[in-house]
Amino acid sequence: MLSDLVKIFDKEYKEKGERWIIDGHMPVEGEYILLSPSEESFFIKDRIHIKQDKKTGTIDDTNENIGTIRKLDYMSRYLESNKAISDKNIHSNNYLTFFVKKENLSNGKITTEVIEKYYSVFKNPLEKYSKPKAKKLYLSIEEKLGPPDIERIEKIEAWVKENIFNFSGEAEKDKSSIKLFFLWEEEELYLRESERYISANIYNSTDYIETIDGINYGLPNDNMGLNAKKPYLENKTRKVTVPYLISNEEVMAQKRFFDYLANLLALNKTNIYINEEKGIRGLTNDEILSESFNGYYLRLKKGKEVEIHDFDLVGMYSLELNPPLYMENALALEESGLQYHTIYKLEELRRLINEVFFNKFLTGNYFTEAKDLSINDGTLKKSLLLSRTALFNWFYKGNRINVWKVLNQVSLDLIKAAINNDYPKKASEQFNLRCCLKTYFEGGEKMGDVLFELKNRLRSKINNGDTGFIESDIEYYFAVGQLANYFISLSKSKKKVHSLVNPILNIKTDERLKEELKKLFKKYNYIIEIKYMRFRNLYAMISSYFPNDKRVNEELIIAGYTHSSLIYEESDKEENDNA
Repeated sequence: MLSDLVKIFDKEYKEKGERWIIDGHMPVEGEYILLSPSEESFFIKDRIHIKQDKKTGTIDDTNENIGTIRKLDYMSRYLESNKAISDKNIHSNNYLTFFVKKENLSNGKITTEVIEKYYSVFKNPLEKYSKPKAKKLYLSIEEKLGPPDIERIEKIEAWVKENIFNFSGEAEKDKSSIKLFFLWEEEELYLRESERYISANIYNSTDYIETIDGINYGLPNDNMGLNAKKPYLENKTRKVTVPYLISNEEVMAQKRFFDYLANLLALNKTNIYINEEKGIRGLTNDEILSESFNGYYLRLKKGKEVEIHDFDLVGMYSLELNPPLYMENALALEESGLQYHTIYKLEELRRLINEVFFNKFLTGNYFTEAKDLSINDGTLKKSLLLSRTALFNWFYKGNRINVWKVLNQVSLDLIKAAINNDYPKKASEQFNLRCCLKTYFEGGEKMGDVLFELKNRLRSKINNGDTGFIESDIEYYFAVGQLANYFISLSKSKKKVHSLVNPILNIKTDERLKEELKKLFKKYNYIIEIKYMRFRNLYAMISSYFPNDKRVNEELIIAGYTHSSLIYEESDKEENDNA
């Protein structure tokens, strides 16, 4: 899989060149100091403070030297802390640079002895590369690049030891970086010294290097951590037990690929799409594809390195909803913040679900650890955790499997929670969206048409001089919702809250449902006059009907409860102070 991705990336890399990666490199926050040599020492050519925009990951690139900084910083970072030159608190990989965190200049982690040890490795590389395979590899690199320039190393070392601690200031809690760049006229010098380090450290370990026909093969280090503590990663049935080996050319291509992924990740572009025709592109969680796609999908996470947390093959991702979704006003709301029209684009539906059901918490929390979710509403948090994987797969991979299965349940829970928290308008809008999604996924008659018919039928029956009867389960549960709404409206509390209906919404059997309605009747019958024909007809029909399906239909109860009241409906034939 990874080799296929690298080949696609490498094709684009060869077309665009090294600048494609360098121009996307984002230096971390800190002081960047460019030093030029003088006859005796060095002088500061430029001192730039770089600050990242936390939201976008971008930096101010107006300084004339920012291009130089991008290039030199990209080439001069160590691969990871385990592959530091000497001390992991010095983050640079060549003698021309010195990268540390400001706080470490004040807290004792960077000392003169630490600095001397760092430069000692450059003067005597075989101190670091002393194992047989490591030594052999380094000597082959030195044969190609030449030996290190001891005079230059000592000149730079002397300046660093004399001046670096002057940059600490009040830096005990300053986690930003201080980065020194010592410049010479030879542009190839940085490239050569960077290559000296990278070529010697690019593999997971020199212990696993095998030389075949004069070509070195080794285990790459990207997203791979094979060592003595992880023997289960080895293939014990083979003579060479490491999972796989690749050549130096291949491992360098793979490094460039992960470097480019790191650039995208720095911009919060965690969703990566790759195919042969379009190459590689990255999107944030606030974005989805702008065109149809088939190819590879990667989900990235920032750790000590670029971590691939999800990989999938996308067969056919379409921007269009097929069929389109018609957003209907099923509850016939007179006031609503929603637009009731046909939705053709997946992106519009994604925004709608995020806003209406999840209060905009979904988009930024697809992969947030449950303990880190800043959501106080327990139902919202639970619903997000239950549904986010299925919704992510739909919105970002075009995979609809399990979407309605989870939305069917969590949407009801969220609607009940909105009622409980006394947000009737919100509950009504959530119900309308749920109805549209149900029709979209299940087909059948539109809920708006169903409710319209139920309401007309029930209206006729409760306004009739003779008590009629309920004809179906759906009519029954809609009527129950209407009756519950009426009972709650009779409360004499100073603040009438919709949470009073919770006992009705949470009941699982019809027997208990009728008992709860009876309790409400006893509680409020002192203000219900016998002459109120609509109430009498409604309660009588509900009391005499026994549903065929033993499962209580919460959806229709909620529909009846949130719909406009038939009991209080204006009529020329009857006063309706209390209906």
